[in-house]
Amino acid sequence: MSATLTIIDQDLTGTVDRRFELTFPTESITVRELIRERVYQEVDDYNRSQRDGFFEGLVQPSEAETERNGFRIKRGREIQWKPQYEHAIDAYERNRILVLVNDRQTESLDETVEIGHGTEVTFLRLVMLVGG
Repeated sequence: MSATLTIIDQDLTGTVDRRFELTFPTESITVRELIRERVYQEVDDYNRSQRDGFFEGLVQPSEAETERNGFRIKRGREIQWKPQYEHAIDAYERNRILVLVNDRQTESLDETVEIGHGTEVTFLRLVMLVGG
């Protein structure tokens, strides 16, 4: 049975930059799987689109410029998900991003997240993540 949760990107001032839903094949995932799926979907969605040069994602692609609610990259450029995922994992381990599930801070990449009705996951970015 698939399960859907809401992803919220928030900055230190409490401003919500982005909100979207992400679906998983199971109701129980780890924080690592959550980050992996999030990054993979963002990159895959961008690469399958027209590659218009505007990317909304957790990690700023290398050689990209920051814009309001996203990043401007060279039109037509393909983004590689794995380097972005590795940067996101590194940032989590170094407390450069916090992941909150229903307002409770997760403590490890192996922590289990149960996805129920109305589950919200907030990614609180403490510093800009660049790479990939």
